[in-house]
Amino acid sequence: MPTVMLDTNVIVGLLDPDDALHSHARDAVRRWEDKAASFAISVITWGELRVGAVRKGVAAERMLGTFRAAVIDQIVGVDEATAEGAALLRAADLTIRVPDALIVATAREAGADALLTADRKFRGIAPELVELLQPG
Repeated sequence: MPTVMLDTNVIVGLLDPDDALHSHARDAVRRWEDKAASFAISVITWGELRVGAVRKGVAAERMLGTFRAAVIDQIVGVDEATAEGAALLRAADLTIRVPDALIVATAREAGADALLTADRKFRGIAPELVELLQPG
């Protein structure tokens, strides 16, 4: 069974039907569902999503919780090996933000088959892993 890591922007797009990424994210997730994929996120992504939900209020928190229970099979933590992988990515290119390096490193350490994202920088960081979603 393939494992697919979802980036924060993909989940935001899935949860908001008015988001420019919504239909692309939905279609990509459906393609992977057809392959019986399991879906994972980094604890970094979970933290970013929680910040947004808390700021928006109780309804957004409920929606995120429902999404998590229905779609996300695993939240992957950051361990020493993941932190080391992220450090190597960031040291090689200081334009890579630490949270982004941690998300890519988490996908690699977890053995993900793909990392779905709309962030173009990720393709340069991990072309073998990234499935880039582009609205429009």
